[in-house]
Amino acid sequence: MDPLTEFLQQEAERLQACWTAFLAPFKNLKLPLPPRYAEEFARAEKLPPEKKKHVLADLLEETREVLSWLLSQRELRETLAVKGRLNDLEEILSRLRELEEQVDYLKEELLRDDLTKLWNRRALNIFYPKILEDTLKGEEVYILVFLDLCDLKQINDTYGHALGDKILIEAAKKLKASTKRTDVPLRLGGDEFLLILAAHSLEKISPFLKDLVADPILLPYGKETLRIYFACGATDILGADTLESALHRADLAMYKHKNLMKEWLEKGALGPPPPPVLLRAYSREG
Repeated sequence: MDPLTEFLQQEAERLQACWTAFLAPFKNLKLPLPPRYAEEFARAEKLPPEKKKHVLADLLEETREVLSWLLSQRELRETLAVKGRLNDLEEILSRLRELEEQVDYLKEELLRDDLTKLWNRRALNIFYPKILEDTLKGEEVYILVFLDLCDLKQINDTYGHALGDKILIEAAKKLKASTKRTDVPLRLGGDEFLLILAAHSLEKISPFLKDLVADPILLPYGKETLRIYFACGATDILGADTLESALHRADLAMYKHKNLMKEWLEKGALGPPPPPVLLRAYSREG
């Protein structure tokens, strides 16, 4: 076996091992693996999904780059053409590009909430280190906003979860429509949402958050229209913050506002709703 054929066979086997490990949790797909790669597969199989996708993506990129370089060499191309193998290798290179596109799509699917298509908790874990890095460099100031839908449990119990899902979808649409492209709206799960906003300070985003809270989600149901409000708490992110510490402060602020919203709704929602609670990072309350 010539060196080039051996190289391509090894790469194909490695790709098969990683591809199987990557797809198994999601597609329940089991492909036969060469015994010599059983150990590699076993290691890959134990990785969490977010690590598996990186193993595969890196391997695809590496293989494509090596093959592209080989095919860029004129003498090698001429030799391959004489042997009738040039078209086969160009077809493999084309397939590698297609696989990379598929992996990119699957990577994004893993980071999206199934119902609302907002970014999910996995995405937050990926984005947050970059946010801290920018914060430490002084390039950006980020605000973490914790949002919760008031009385969604009661609506689920009264009208059913199908209507509750519609409300969650409308809430996601509202957050996407209200934010800039540089902002990051996420759904943590249930009726909990997050916004990561690049802003100069908590005070600067206060008018935006007040408007967000004051403008309810309106959903027609029979002869009535349901009005669902956000409870909202926000904090600034410091370079010393872990994701847990920033979430804790924002969550604490949100629950304070949720109690205020509950009282306001119980009194008939007269006048404007209570303004969102802003909790500075250096506050001892956090």
